[in-house]
Amino acid sequence: MDFYKSYKLVEDADGFTLEIYLDPNSAEFSLENLKENKDSKLKLDQQIKKFVQEKFSDIKINSVKLIVGSLVVGTISYLPGTAAFAATASPAVVAIDAAATVKASSLNMRSGPSTGYSIMHVLWQGNTVKVIGESSGWYQIRLSDGRVGWASGQYLSLNNQAGTRQQKVDAVIAYAKSFIGLPYVYGGDSPSDGGFDCSGFTKYVFGNYGYTLNRISKDQALNGTYASRAYLQPGDLIFYSFEGNGVISHVGIYLGNGRMIHSPKTGDTVKITDVTTSYWRDRYVTARRIIQ
Repeated sequence: MDFYKSYKLVEDADGFTLEIYLDPNSAEFSLENLKENKDSKLKLDQQIKKFVQEKFSDIKINSVKLIVGSLVVGTISYLPGTAAFAATASPAVVAIDAAATVKASSLNMRSGPSTGYSIMHVLWQGNTVKVIGESSGWYQIRLSDGRVGWASGQYLSLNNQAGTRQQKVDAVIAYAKSFIGLPYVYGGDSPSDGGFDCSGFTKYVFGNYGYTLNRISKDQALNGTYASRAYLQPGDLIFYSFEGNGVISHVGIYLGNGRMIHSPKTGDTVKITDVTTSYWRDRYVTARRIIQ
């Protein structure tokens, strides 16, 4: 039996995202079993690699999204061992100087920044590790024995951050971008909810770097310090009124060059939007600087 019900290619900037809709009726690859069974996850990884090699050896696949129903249950980027991986440049690494604590009961440390890379070590809940870099939501970590690998940032909590403001902003933005394509979910404030609403997204992203934000967009406008519209900087929170009456009902993260990343509305996904259009200009309310 195939592990998937269907699949489709979605064109992105310089290649494709492969969306694979898993068969929820397969006991082996059911959502519940994938959450609990490490062997099922490994077997699924292997089947996906084989699937991409057989069907898309001549196409540049930048990432694979695994979907059960309407829920994105996983994303794999830069699959090794495929033509797509060989043709793709290594993702940029943002330098970080921090310590982090493992939040999950166990956490795989891999040789690269995605689940497509081999496991080189297992970390346990409460372990503290040195973080030296970040790429697409994955942290580059150095163990006490000198080995360097990668672990998902979703399962690590940064304890402190040295470094410049720009390094912190770059890390926050890179982490936010790692959720592009995750569905809007009303009330969602964690990937475990299947997605985010607008303020749940900003709270989760900044919270991963030790910044505490209020939960609701209009209350997040009380966090940080005021930022002038004329002097917005990447990493600032920008607030909008969908009704156009000045009452805050939406928030996103400013990326620079007239763009923001946000989780917009039901039926949409986390994405990057041009805020220089008349629609967004007319609905702008204020901005706040969280990273000082």
